[in-house]
Amino acid sequence: MPSELIARVLGGDGFLLVVIAAVIGMPAYLNGYVAPPMLAGLMTQGMGAGPALAFMIAGLISCIPAMAAVWSLVKPQVFAAYIGLGLSGAIIAGRIFGLII
Repeated sequence: MPSELIARVLGGDGFLLVVIAAVIGMPAYLNGYVAPPMLAGLMTQGMGAGPALAFMIAGLISCIPAMAAVWSLVKPQVFAAYIGLGLSGAIIAGRIFGLII
């Protein structure tokens, strides 16, 4: 992926950038081994620290295998709360981290 595209879409630490990164990261399958080098590469290409954290948290909480497991165990309302809380938590954490760094 061209670094100019990463820098243009996710460069900086604005609120909208954090939201976009969290939404993009939701279906991504991230684990403790994949996330650090992938995010290091994205940050080298211009991704901000806040969006990177939101991307990582959203991917860890709401990857497709995790969502499938939760969906099979709970009611739809609980599943919606799980996704909503995970996404909002990722956005809040990414925004706060972007403001601190």
